[in-house]
Amino acid sequence: MVKKSMTAGAVAAAALAAVLTAPGTAGAAGQDVSEQKNYLSASACSGSDFKFTFRFNSNQGGAYRKLGYAHGNLAATEIQWGVDPTTQPLRYCDGTGAGSGQGIKNNAASISNSHSSYGGTVYFNSWWQGAYDSVQPARPTPVGRNLSNTYNQNASFKWS
Repeated sequence: MVKKSMTAGAVAAAALAAVLTAPGTAGAAGQDVSEQKNYLSASACSGSDFKFTFRFNSNQGGAYRKLGYAHGNLAATEIQWGVDPTTQPLRYCDGTGAGSGQGIKNNAASISNSHSSYGGTVYFNSWWQGAYDSVQPARPTPVGRNLSNTYNQNASFKWS
């Protein structure tokens, strides 16, 4: 009997872990796990795992933040700490130039993409609505551009 309940518990734990770690899925309290990864991952400020980059200044200058997953509202990333969720804006990485520490929403002038398979699209409104600017996949080198339709009016991002 003990062995049976331990097996059932292990199966339940594995199922919960699969739901919470699958990209783009909702976890506890309606969280978007992919947005949490954009917020919590060290790859957002260093490394090469995340391929899309927001820049504070034009011509890929100033502070930056990398994203690896779609983000529906750059001003509000729901983070679960114990039983009380908190919401945090996605910010430029500290110590990366002019604009570091500031929120990304409505504060980006340029973007770049180093993903070789997917393009990226930045939207004027949250939840991928309104005017947008896109950048093609990097083939073979990263592609960057200044924002025009969403210059300092950017609210969400997704791969295209």
